[in-house]
Amino acid sequence: MEGTKIQTAQQAFDYLGQGWATGNFQPFIDMLALEVMFWLPVGQQRDTSFGYEDKQQLIARLQARKDRGDRLIFSTPDLVTSNDTTVTFEFESQGIIRNQPFTGRNVVSFDINGDKIAGVREYFGDIDE
Repeated sequence: MEGTKIQTAQQAFDYLGQGWATGNFQPFIDMLALEVMFWLPVGQQRDTSFGYEDKQQLIARLQARKDRGDRLIFSTPDLVTSNDTTVTFEFESQGIIRNQPFTGRNVVSFDINGDKIAGVREYFGDIDE
C-alpha cells in the first residue's frame, strides 16, 4: 500500500507541475477526491492561512491561475517524505505569478485516500519584487 500511495502522490505532483507549466490543470483536477481540503499557509494574505473545503473552490483557484497567465516550472523534487496518509515533496520552482518573476523553494503535501487526493497543502516562497 505504501508504494501505491507514493505513486499516486507522484502522479498528482507531476500533473500539478504540468498544470502550472501549461495552464492545463485538468489531469490534476481529475485526481481530486469529491471532498478535498486545500490549505495555503502563506501567500498574498501573508501570515493568514486559508483553506478550501469545497472542490469547486479549488478548481476555481486553479482556473484563475490559468486565466491570469501564472506559469511555473517545477524542478525534480529533491526530498520526498511520507507517513500513513501524506506524501510531501520539496522542490524549487520559477516562473511568473501575477506578472512578476517568481523563484522559490516549495513544499507540497498530498493527503492520499485510495487513488485520490483528499488534501493539498502548499508552501511557496515569496514573489520577487
